[in-house]
Amino acid sequence: MTPRAMKPSDGIAWVTGGSSGIGAALAKRLAGQGWTVVISARSAEKLETIAAGHSGKGRIIAHAVDLTDAEGVEDAVKTIEAAHGPIALAVLNAGIYLSINAENPSFEDYKKTFDVNLSGTAACLCALTPRMTERRAGQIAVVSSATSFGGMPTSSAYGASKAALVNMAACLRIELHRYGVLCQVITPGFVETPAQDDNAFPKPFMVSAETAAKRIATGLTSKRFEITFPRRFTWALKAIYALPYSWSLGLVRKQTGWDKPV
Repeated sequence: MTPRAMKPSDGIAWVTGGSSGIGAALAKRLAGQGWTVVISARSAEKLETIAAGHSGKGRIIAHAVDLTDAEGVEDAVKTIEAAHGPIALAVLNAGIYLSINAENPSFEDYKKTFDVNLSGTAACLCALTPRMTERRAGQIAVVSSATSFGGMPTSSAYGASKAALVNMAACLRIELHRYGVLCQVITPGFVETPAQDDNAFPKPFMVSAETAAKRIATGLTSKRFEITFPRRFTWALKAIYALPYSWSLGLVRKQTGWDKPV
């Protein structure tokens, strides 16, 4: 079966990390397109506020879950589908950014980053892919980052987790194709979210969460593997990282200010 982009008539949408930032903005945009959108995060209160604030076309429904609890994620997906119908579209957006300083690294920050960004996404996939392959239909979009393209200062935990997600999505793209399930990866540049507050280096071409949601929603209607934006930044970054490491890493050090002596 040839995978295709899902439509509201195929089922519901599930957006993780839906209590703020990209997730909340995307939920509102998808609901505006007629989707019934279930949003998940740990904070039930924040989710309920987002859901209650939506009006008009479509619905937003709150369902709190801790994505680092694999059994809890499985139960959540089972409950969501029993109550609202099959998950046709899943946008696995939940993630955290914890700055790591090489001179004083924190193992706990590494672990927490990997637990949420990588293991949390894996827990969602383990709950979703068996259901979608059995139905021979579905669409999964994994939210990575432009930091997955190559090294970036203070991002050794975040960047590593996001690079792993790109590889994970690419593997699933190959495997899920024969079941009619579409897998995509989203690699945004800098987006105005609380996670960016800890980034000390320049953040060129930063876009709002609403703009990011618009770009993602458009990309979800296509069958292309990567949804990346803003292209004038992400494509330039890809070009830099395509250079030999002796050049690219030096360029990144210079552009981010990490070429200054301590």
